[in-house]
Amino acid sequence: MRARTVFSLDVRTQTEYGTLRAYSRNGFTLTSGNANAGVLYTERAFIQFAGFTLGKSQSYFDFMSGAFCYGCGYGGGGSKTGAGGTLLMAYTATLGNGITATLSAEDQVMRRMIIWDATTDALAIGATPGPSTVIDSGSLNAAVANGDSAATGIPDIVGALRVDQAWGSAQVAAALHQNRAGNYGNNTTGAGGGCVGGGLCSPADAYGWAAMGGIVLNLPWSKGDKVFVEGTVAQGAGAYVGLDGNLQGNVSVFQRFNGRNVQAAWAMDSVFGFLPAAGGQTGQQLTNYWTVSGGLEHYWTPALRTDIFGSYTGVSYNSTATTLFCQGGQSPVKNLAGGALTSNAGCSPDFNLINVGTRTIWNPAAQFDIGVEVMYSRVETKMDAGLVALNYAGAGGRAPGLYAPSSENVFSGILRFQRNFWP
Repeated sequence: MRARTVFSLDVRTQTEYGTLRAYSRNGFTLTSGNANAGVLYTERAFIQFAGFTLGKSQSYFDFMSGAFCYGCGYGGGGSKTGAGGTLLMAYTATLGNGITATLSAEDQVMRRMIIWDATTDALAIGATPGPSTVIDSGSLNAAVANGDSAATGIPDIVGALRVDQAWGSAQVAAALHQNRAGNYGNNTTGAGGGCVGGGLCSPADAYGWAAMGGIVLNLPWSKGDKVFVEGTVAQGAGAYVGLDGNLQGNVSVFQRFNGRNVQAAWAMDSVFGFLPAAGGQTGQQLTNYWTVSGGLEHYWTPALRTDIFGSYTGVSYNSTATTLFCQGGQSPVKNLAGGALTSNAGCSPDFNLINVGTRTIWNPAAQFDIGVEVMYSRVETKMDAGLVALNYAGAGGRAPGLYAPSSENVFSGILRFQRNFWP
């Protein structure tokens, strides 16, 4: 259960260079388990002037995905920073006829996924591997596991071309994402992992990327009705397809137990390690992603509307990353007797995400929403339960031992009451 209060402030001043705008939206959230100490957070805090946007805003990569749902699940590319926002510095050129072009430098940490040293850092079911953490100031300085990522080198670079007209909107965008890893072997003792002289050395930086295209159409038969579809492809930049393990409340590590079955999957930006059979250090192996999402909004009356939404996301690893995952000795995947694997047979870190749902909102009074959402989610893993098992160390009252890998489903619902106060 959750209670939330949000305040916004919008100040605009006309200058000889155009409108100077300062905008802020901040909130307090109290969730089950917080007792009396809730969370203070900032969704937006930016200045706009002469085409520049400086501060915390929605990523210019994002489009409509996430606008038709509350929980959204694995809601596709645009669900990543829609509510939480991201730190950025952007310039938008207005080209006329509703067309704009934007170039943006965006906080790299907000889009950071797991980088995994597969020969050193243990990978446990439901956990993020690696020694690194980042500080999430939105969660009262809680440390968030961050795999084996090194310090940020450059921000993400995003370019977007968008059109907004009477018929609706469309956008294409691309992003460049730098992956900087820690060292082969233990980061602090210099185990080396095959480095010359046994000293510290790290894999070369690898550059991930993402590209999207989307369109939303205003439908003619009822005022407010609209439909959208968008797709995103990415390599080494999983956060751009709506996945994340750090600051935005999405997920990159999946687990669900069902008796002696367990669904376990990890979404990572890259995997690296040491494979003697492959010549030693592997360098960063970037993970491939794609997602398609869509939605429909229909107004039954001016005070009653229904949304239908869905997305499908695919995550795949190359052959080197798969060998590190299956035979590197640090993952929980074992043979049926509980021993280490000597081949990749039956073992694959690939998985798919399916998410569909519907939401209905009633406005019994102006600016008062009563919403009900029902959602189905599924994680499809590619492990063969007839050939491999997953080893669990035990926690939270669940027994340790070998569990059969499986794909699992989740049904969920949200009941939400929201009152908006406008000046």
